[in-house]
Amino acid sequence: MQPSAIRVMKFGGTSLGGAVRLRAAVELAATARTTHRVCVVASAMSGITNLLLHGGRVPNREEADRLLETYRQRHAEVVEAMAADLGAEAVGVREELAALETLGRRLLHGMALLEEGPPSVLAQVSSLGERASCAILMGLLRARGLAPSYLDPVTYIRVEGDPLQARPVMAAIDAAFAPLKAGTDGLWVLPGFFGGDSQGRILSLGRGGSDHSAALAAAAFGADLLEIWTDVAGLYSADPGLVPEAFPLPEASFEEAMELSFFGAKVLHPKTIPPVRERGIPVRVCSSFDPAHPGTIIREDVPPPPSGVRGLSFLGDLSVVNLTGPGMPGTPGIAGRVFSALARKGISAVLITQSSSELSICFAVRRAEGPGAVEAIQEAFPGELAAGFLDPVDLRRGLAVLSIVGDGMRTRAGVAGTFFDALAEVGCNVVAIAQGASERIISAVVDERDGARAMVHIHRRFFQAKVVVDLHLIGAGNVGGSLLGQIQRQHDQLAAQGLDLRVVTIATSRFMLTDPKGLDLGRWREDLPKAGPMNLDQLLDTVRNGPPALPVLVDCTTSGDLAARYVELFDAGFHVVTANKKANSGTQEFYRELRKRSTRRGLRFLYEANVGAGLPIIDTVKNLVLTGDRVVRGEGILSGSMSYILGLLGEGVPLSEAVRSAKESGFTEPDPRDDLSGMDVARKLIILARECGMELELADVVVEGLLPADFDATGDIPSFMDRLPSLDETFRLRLAALKAEGKTLRYVGSLSDSGCRVGLLAVAADHPFTAIKGGENALALLTERYQPHPMVIRGYGAGAEVTAAGVLADVLRLVPPGARPARRH
Repeated sequence: MQPSAIRVMKFGGTSLGGAVRLRAAVELAATARTTHRVCVVASAMSGITNLLLHGGRVPNREEADRLLETYRQRHAEVVEAMAADLGAEAVGVREELAALETLGRRLLHGMALLEEGPPSVLAQVSSLGERASCAILMGLLRARGLAPSYLDPVTYIRVEGDPLQARPVMAAIDAAFAPLKAGTDGLWVLPGFFGGDSQGRILSLGRGGSDHSAALAAAAFGADLLEIWTDVAGLYSADPGLVPEAFPLPEASFEEAMELSFFGAKVLHPKTIPPVRERGIPVRVCSSFDPAHPGTIIREDVPPPPSGVRGLSFLGDLSVVNLTGPGMPGTPGIAGRVFSALARKGISAVLITQSSSELSICFAVRRAEGPGAVEAIQEAFPGELAAGFLDPVDLRRGLAVLSIVGDGMRTRAGVAGTFFDALAEVGCNVVAIAQGASERIISAVVDERDGARAMVHIHRRFFQAKVVVDLHLIGAGNVGGSLLGQIQRQHDQLAAQGLDLRVVTIATSRFMLTDPKGLDLGRWREDLPKAGPMNLDQLLDTVRNGPPALPVLVDCTTSGDLAARYVELFDAGFHVVTANKKANSGTQEFYRELRKRSTRRGLRFLYEANVGAGLPIIDTVKNLVLTGDRVVRGEGILSGSMSYILGLLGEGVPLSEAVRSAKESGFTEPDPRDDLSGMDVARKLIILARECGMELELADVVVEGLLPADFDATGDIPSFMDRLPSLDETFRLRLAALKAEGKTLRYVGSLSDSGCRVGLLAVAADHPFTAIKGGENALALLTERYQPHPMVIRGYGAGAEVTAAGVLADVLRLVPPGARPARRH
């Protein structure tokens, strides 16, 4: 029994690009024929249309002959390779191809003689690729005994207008297809890309015209399905060439598909959708290279995606024209005159936006059309420009439109926020923004180089099951090494929560080990000494130009030179997490500049480990101030190393042994003098004071070190440590005298409106600080709200593990749970 349902199958150039692909296409058509009446719409073999369009524009005779030899050879090779498939049909196919070659030679020689390429002739030349593909397909299908009928587009696809960008005449197409639809034939072959006008002349449908031809045929036939067979497995969530993690969409609505195809989804031409949408015919985009893959179904009433966004698109090679001026507000007709001027020059605006103040109109055009657009506006507004009512027309080149598309954006709040947050996270500045009234697409005009990088990160934010954070660690000593161990141990748990925390750089002052895919944390100690030299400039360039993620630089050094370059790190796009106190305790001006620069770039600067290691001191003080409280006085033991040393001194341990024990236990800096001088506590105190709103310089802190002022603390570390026993008796006697009074020594920092001081303090046995020893920290904050009893924060505030935990907590704060993307749909 003859099937009644009709299916249109369009095969693109790559699906017909050789003997293997042609066999696959014929097999697919033959299989479909068992359940449907089938119309096969064919493109030219891959590369042929470009050959004809670009090589065929006003050639000389020699160029024309070379072009046609390439054309002949490509098709002859396919026919030769398929001689067994064609059998007796090979003779007829060769004759048809020879006739097309003869026609092409006559057309091209004619253009060479005239020294011009009339559009009507170029339309005929450009049709030769599709006609050749169909000649081969007809022979293969006949050889299979399938009795195909050839449909001449000049007869069946009625078009009018521009010979190279013709418009279909749907009523005439419907009338031409009606007898076929009512007849008994079950297999047709239709060349794509061109049609014919009422005088029987060939006119081209333009780029993507074969998709358009297939859609017109599907609409006229009333097909149950239009299949677009290409070399990819459907419509993708983004261009896989830009976003390696892009995936085929199972389904999309007609409207979503149109938006995605217009803004860069190359597998489907925008003109494909309207004819089939009007008649409710679904479209399947699928791969002839993987026919078992379901591809993408495009139809009405598709459930919106969970994230609100179906896909991303990227349209590059654009320029933006900006028209501003004091004479624009309230003046009717400005926009009409602008776009009428563009229309007269045949320029189409890709994107349009206007400020609500009416002070500016901004639109994007193809880069090559930018100067023409400026000229069009200058010609349309000569008086206004001369009088200063309009400012000189501004043209910006090297831009792109990056868009998110999805029907679900109408009902899901926060989609735009996620989009623009993601752009900011990779340092991508937005030039212009546009959103349609349908709320189906949001577009941002960005620098083309930044936009291509940002696509990867935006795709991750909306579609990936995990957020990727690239961690660049500088400083692989006690704290840095402990941090790496914690990350390695927590990897699986973090991954289960949707976070891929990759350590991509480990550096010291001498070496820098890098791997953009993530380093092996099980062998970094062996690999680091074999790595290249430390090069911060190289690291900056890597983040500026490399694959985007959430790049975070973690500073576990005590380097003032590195701290001085934090501004450069922000400018390159790094978030900064630091245990290094040098930056925040530098000049007040630098302290302000760090916050100003990070805020301007939309980047985070986190430093909880600056004071109290892993204790929540910085965050607590910030929250007090942000909620309107004021710190009246703060006092505390802010050095875990001093806490440890003085605790041992109180137990009768000699000073030199206490310092050595603290150093060996990892409580002090590599050079214990950094702690014993009191400057480490002074830096912590100045940071706390600034967080409380005080403006102070480090020199304003009164500092009393642990060691007597007349003690020689110079020389290298071993020499210094060898001299320490000379102070053992001094400290023993001092502690014994205090003990007789029921007191002991603690190293305390205090801040108030009168200033900041750090130094030794004798405390009674019942003083809260007496119990603080063994590496503990404690901070008492007397505030306008917390009095007469202060807020007290107490806990271990020294040691590599707790400090590293504080740093890791800051890193994890960069990706709050709400920012983790919805899973793929």
